[in-house]
Order: sequence, then structure tokens, then C-alpha cells
Amino acid sequence: MKILLTNFHRGRGGGHDTYILAIAQALSPQHRIFVAAPATSRLFMQAGALPGVTAFPIDFSAKFKDLAKLPGEYRALRGLLERERFDVIHVNGSPDHRLVMFVMLAWKGKRPRIVLTKHNSIRIKHDFLTRLRATRATDDVIAVSDSTAQLMRESVYGRCPVTVIKNGIDTVGRYAPRDPQAAAQQRGALLGPRAGDRLVIGTVTGFDWYKGTMGMIEAVAALPEPLRDEVMVVVAGVEPNAEQRQQIEALGMSGRVHVAGFVEDVPDVIASFDIGFVLSYAIETVSFACREMMAMGKPVIVSRYAGLPENIDDGVDGWIVEPRDTAGLSSLLQTIIAGRDRLPAIGARARERAVREFSDERFIADTEEVYRQGGAARGA
Repeated sequence: MKILLTNFHRGRGGGHDTYILAIAQALSPQHRIFVAAPATSRLFMQAGALPGVTAFPIDFSAKFKDLAKLPGEYRALRGLLERERFDVIHVNGSPDHRLVMFVMLAWKGKRPRIVLTKHNSIRIKHDFLTRLRATRATDDVIAVSDSTAQLMRESVYGRCPVTVIKNGIDTVGRYAPRDPQAAAQQRGALLGPRAGDRLVIGTVTGFDWYKGTMGMIEAVAALPEPLRDEVMVVVAGVEPNAEQRQQIEALGMSGRVHVAGFVEDVPDVIASFDIGFVLSYAIETVSFACREMMAMGKPVIVSRYAGLPENIDDGVDGWIVEPRDTAGLSSLLQTIIAGRDRLPAIGARARERAVREFSDERFIADTEEVYRQGGAARGA
């Protein structure tokens, strides 16, 4: 098959990048894979470096101020589609989906099958353009969590087959646990002597407003003084803005928060954690980050939001807390600190679940099956 994967993010696309790159890399030996994304995006640069993958630059403008660019983008995409005659176009956001739809409205001849993946928990609009995308430019929907699937089935996309395919990761190589000595070395290299024997609570989701990272920092700040000194928070990804930095300072947490920023080798950072957290309260679905940390043997605290609880058996391989419940989270941390000797066993169960349920092989095989079957409705 000849397959086009599209995405609209102009810089880093987070989970979108991880998702598309995994599919492109896995399927390129058997299929002809193209990736269309803005030339300034991390996805475009990394996809272009993959053997057997062709990266094509298109901006997929979404903002009103960029509307003047749409005709040029339309011509570029139409030219690509007419030249390559794809069997499948797999869209991953509204801006790229919308431009594909505009091309399809005037398409002549056999139309490629269009697959949409819903990557977030944002409610579906019922406006004219959304209905047009659903009816004229969508044949199959992939939902990355059960909750996302329900959202899609209750929307204008309910006319389409909806297949639940939860995000898969490499649990054998990249996201396998490190041996204790290597993990200790990585922890020392990242955090230095200030980490000591503190409980390191970490995330690789950054400081985006909806990720709930500041909620963890507030919960640690709310701990009784002796316990607070036993904890360090590590955050990789988007760095805090000026207001968040001021808040960290006001909470007296500056010496207890390590900001790692963007890192290319995410497993090195995860290796330094004792436990992980993903406390999103908007936009999130099932979270690559949560699954990556669990695969490396880290128990994870997640919020009861969207698909996050689908990863965790509460109290068995991690913990589930209510969104934005600082008091409840702080109380849980006290319980975790008191039972710190149980963390290796909980982490082992997190790893077992990841190996059993988070396989990238299943993720890729199920995605390829959607491409092949073209409309067969299946469950998770």
C-alpha cells in the first residue's frame, strides 16, 4: 500500500510525533510511507531521516492570520495526492484533516481511504465544516482510548466505524527497565548529589497548563516539613513559564524541583524516577508518557480523566487521583512515602501490565489492519 500520514504541528507535536513516527518506521519495510508536516516541525525532520519514508513539507495552516497561505497549501497537497495516488491518507488533527477534505471535495476518480485518529478529549463540534469532514473525508476512525471512542461514537463521526487502538510502545528495547546500577548512574548524572536518597517523583509531560504538573508541585509543597524534604520533583518537556516559576518560588519548591527541559533520550530521564505522574485535566487521552514510565518499571500516579485510568489498576500497579485535588494527592504522597519499601513490587506489576497490554507490535498490527480492511468495525 501507499500511505500518507499527516500532522499540523509546526514545532514539537508531542504524542502526535511519537504516534506517527512509530507507524512510519514500522510499516516502511512493507509499504510506501509518506509523511506530510510543516517543514519547521520535529516530525518532518525525524520522518525524513527514517529509511524508506518520504517527508513532504506542508504547513496545514489553522489560524485566521494564516488563511492567505491556504491556496498554496491546497495546491501543494493536491499535487502530492494526484502524483502519488495514495491508497490511504491517515490524518491526525483538524487542520490537516480540513485541507485533505478541501482537496477531496473536487477529487476525480478513485478516492483514497481516509483514516482519522482522535488524539485528544476535546468535544467534537457540530458545525458545517466538521460535518463535512465526517461525511465527505472520513472512512474510518481510530480512537486511542475507550473514552475517546465513546466521544467519537456520540459525535458526527458516529457514522464511521470506530476502532479502539491504544498507543503502543517498545517495551523490549527502548522502554525496558534499566539495571539498578545503570539507573543510579543516570540519576546521579541528571540530578547530582542533591537527589541523595530522596523519593524522585517525575514526569516527561512538561509544564503545559493542562498537564497538571503544577498540581504535583503544590501537593509536595503541602506535605509536612520533614516529608517535604524527602521528595524531589523532576519534569522533562515544556519548561515552566514566568508565572509558573514565580509560583514554584513562592511555594518554597525551587530547590526541590528539577527542570530537565526537552530531552531526546527520554528513557534516561525516566530511569532516574522512583515513581511517575500524569495529572492532566484537559485534552489528554491515554498518554504515551504514562505507558513509557510503566514499561520501565515505574508505578505512575494518574488523574481520573479521559483515558488515563485505563492504564492503571488503582493501588496495584499505580494510583488514580481526582483531577486537581491537591489535598487528596498530598495525602496519597504521604501514604506512598510511608510505604516506600513497596515501590519496587508495584513497579514490577506496572512493568508486567505494560508488557501484557502496551505492545507496539499489537498497536502497529491493528493500525495496519484498519488500513487493509477499510471499514471493518472492531473493538479494542
